[in-house]
Amino acid sequence: MDCRIDVVVPGPWWTPLTYAAERPLPTGARVRVPLGRGTRVGFVLGPAEGKTPPKNLRTVAELLDEGNVLGGDLWDLARWMGRAFLCGTGQALQTICPGELLRGEPAPSADGPEPSGSVLRESSCFDPRDEVRTELYMRRLEQGGRTLLLFPERRMARAFFGRLPPRIRAEALLWPSTGGKRLWRAWREVREGLFRIVVGGPGGVFAPLAPEMIIVDDESNPGYIAQRPPRVSARSLAGRRAARLGAELFLGGRMPSSKTFLRTSPQCCVLPERRCLVFADMRRSLAAEARGVEGTLPLTVSLLERTRTVLGEGRNALWILDRRGEAAEVYCSDCGNPVTCPRCGGIMRAEGNGGLRCVRCGAGEPLERLCSVCRGALWMGRRPGLEALAEIAGRLIRGYPVLSSEAAGHGKGSGASLILGTRGALALCDTLDVGLTAWLDLEAELRRPEYGARFQVFSMLWESCWRGRPARAARERLVLVQSRRSGAVWRDVLARGWGGFWRDELDNRRELGLPPFGVLVQIEPSPGGDRGELLRTLEDAGFFVMDPGEPDLPLWVSAATTEALWQVLAPRFGIGHSREGFPTVTVWAE
Repeated sequence: MDCRIDVVVPGPWWTPLTYAAERPLPTGARVRVPLGRGTRVGFVLGPAEGKTPPKNLRTVAELLDEGNVLGGDLWDLARWMGRAFLCGTGQALQTICPGELLRGEPAPSADGPEPSGSVLRESSCFDPRDEVRTELYMRRLEQGGRTLLLFPERRMARAFFGRLPPRIRAEALLWPSTGGKRLWRAWREVREGLFRIVVGGPGGVFAPLAPEMIIVDDESNPGYIAQRPPRVSARSLAGRRAARLGAELFLGGRMPSSKTFLRTSPQCCVLPERRCLVFADMRRSLAAEARGVEGTLPLTVSLLERTRTVLGEGRNALWILDRRGEAAEVYCSDCGNPVTCPRCGGIMRAEGNGGLRCVRCGAGEPLERLCSVCRGALWMGRRPGLEALAEIAGRLIRGYPVLSSEAAGHGKGSGASLILGTRGALALCDTLDVGLTAWLDLEAELRRPEYGARFQVFSMLWESCWRGRPARAARERLVLVQSRRSGAVWRDVLARGWGGFWRDELDNRRELGLPPFGVLVQIEPSPGGDRGELLRTLEDAGFFVMDPGEPDLPLWVSAATTEALWQVLAPRFGIGHSREGFPTVTVWAE
């Protein structure tokens, strides 16, 4: 009996490939198929009925599994993920599966419940005190049942796992944060049913466990969203798995995400104490300068005095400036031409080693000796960054070590220290005695051209009030904000809590059709593609396309869902377009 089947080969293409087979093959089973001059491992999508057979149809070389190797739950997740995040089932499978599975290594059978299509069962706890949520999760784990517990950061997952009682820890596995043999071993052990609990970072959402409960802590944290393509949200994937399995989805955190607030309207019941908040007027500050960098860093007298006080008490002070490097931008002093990234056209920041790094794509480049426009040889920087701040802080705060957040995190230095870092440095509050957290230029976040900039500002300030502050702490932590605005504005925002913030923010987003009321899709045309033709195709399909007008900048599309956009873009992701390359598509949905 001759059959034709569609096979998904993991890769950037969205459309399946059709092969001949001697008999019908099970959906989700792995097969080895000829592709080009070699063979690849693919996944059976199903029968290729209703299609015109291509010429010289090739035959499946080998069947590797007698059933769906991922199980119905993860197979459904891959199919949904490929369409919801516009990355294709092939790229979704690359993200979900360990490398050994993609190379055809033998895998345990996928026993367990099939997706039931149940309505989502959801509960939540949005308490800013970490220890309150931790105790709640512990009680949930003690009740028994298969549980998947996710954190936005690996270190948070590891810390929670370390606190598990021995009886529960024996039934739990800490999901690896990287691939390789450790991930493959963990994947097989969970599939074989050796553990009923999986604790991990965002990647743990792909564990082959059929959970009865999925707990997502700090669910509004952007750490759940992948920074590299495909830009998927582990929190959304957890919700999809819970709904399909009929499991309970438990969302926790210091504050809810926009989607959760819109859907469930939780109440904010805990507010920070006003005596722990200090607002310093940046218009009354010292204008600290760094050699070779244009611009100043305003440092208020209140910041310097309170830093010295905290250090004198033997505690650490944390200064946060969300600008890495020595300068946020480098330009030629002769012609004023800024240095831009040769890959994406983004601004290049100066790093202390004499190199440059793109603030958009992260590419590193050496600083050329001469300007490409005027051949000038004198470079200058604009807007001092963290490395310039270290030099300034060393002059103003004497007698105490000034450390980067990376050095402090690795235990370098002893005693009270002044620690400098970006927003990620807040994680140090979990392990160090931080008496002062100071935001040197929090409002710089508001100048970012992103619709979620206001949420980022509020969530960072809210987190700094609570993170790593146990209820038993004898001494409070001060949070100082250097602001160009009136301190009364920030006090009002914090006094109303995240409930008041989200009500105002969602009113603004609703009027503009921004997430969560729709999706924004960023499309970077393929290197060999026709940008103008892509723009016309999208507009002819009825989409509102925002075109910055620069050939190196991406197009933006606003849509209610991604389904219709999938239909328009799918032809551009066929395997026949491999030589010219594929567009890069990023979905912003929260």
